Formats: sequence, structure tokens, C-alpha cells
Amino acid sequence: MRIPAADMRTLFDAIAVGDEVVFESFFVTWRSRVYNLALKWTKSGFAAEEITQDVFISVWTGRKNLAAVKDANTYFYTIIYNKINRYLRREANAARILRLSAWAANRSCNQTEETVYANDGERFVNKALEGVSPRKRLIYQLSRREGKSNDEIAAVLRVSPHTVKSHLLHTLKYIRNYMKDNILSILWLLAFLLAGKK
Repeated sequence: MRIPAADMRTLFDAIAVGDEVVFESFFVTWRSRVYNLALKWTKSGFAAEEITQDVFISVWTGRKNLAAVKDANTYFYTIIYNKINRYLRREANAARILRLSAWAANRSCNQTEETVYANDGERFVNKALEGVSPRKRLIYQLSRREGKSNDEIAAVLRVSPHTVKSHLLHTLKYIRNYMKDNILSILWLLAFLLAGKK
């Protein structure tokens, strides 16, 4: 997943001066890889979506500091590590925290394994979305998969930002509850995948 240092430096320099086009390209290009990595450690499609959004939000909101960053790759990985670590600590999962720390030390990962987890995690999220209205599903997709802000979504759908926020919160809560209700299926799937790797 490592990004060539020169390429990352160029991206960061452009984002640092507020280039939204470059940031959008950066998001589109690397979103799935961050998601895959977050999913590998959290084992939750919902958590991986939230972490992925937080990672890119942190890059954008902290863009004024990017020009002073000496090692762009390390900076980016540190953001990812911190977001995942914060989630795992909140979930009090000591075993995964230790494995994550070991990964951060040598930054080696199996892209094929991440892709398998990502595809199945995405499948559970998509299944959960079948239980909400088409409008709420569209708002979720525009927000979480296209990275649009509440104001941008409101403009596209011609509704108020408050309505967008309300629908999005309801959808996220629904997905969270769906994941909890189907935890046995998710655990069975993960066990099956892990067994296949032995």
C-alpha cells in the first residue's frame, strides 16, 4: 500500500494550498486501500467506513501543516494508525491493538487478505442499506462513498442540510444495529476466511 515518496510529496504540496481537485483525486485513489486496512484490523465494515472518512477529513482539515511534513508517507500512515488504534481502544480489544502496533513497526501488510475482508465487509454494509429508504440510501452513498459534504448533498437533492444530517444519522444507526444483530454471521464468515488461510 506504500505510496511512492515523490508522488505523496507532490500530492501533499498541492493539498496544502487547498487544491480540492487534487484532494478529490487523492481520496478516490486511496480510499479503498485505507478502507481495506481499517477493515483488516477492526473486522467491521461500519467502523472501516468511519475510520476511512476520518483519515481523509484529518488530511484535509490539517492541510496547512502538510507543507512542513518531512516524510509524507509516514505522516499518512500515522494518521491511519491513530484512527484505527483509537477505535480499538474504544472497543477495548487488546489483542488487535498489539497486532496493530506490530504492523505499525514494520508496515508490512497482505493486500490480498485486505481485499477479501473489504469485499465481504462491503457486502454486509450493502445488505444493511437494503433496510433503509432509497433517499436515505442515496444520502449515505453520496456522503460515505463519494465524500460529499452535507451541504453539497443538500444542494444536489434540494433539501436542507439538517434533513441530510438527520437521514445520515438514522442510516448509520441502522447499519450499526444491523451489524450487532448479525454479529454471529459476521464472525462465522471471518472464521471461515481465517480457516482457509491455514
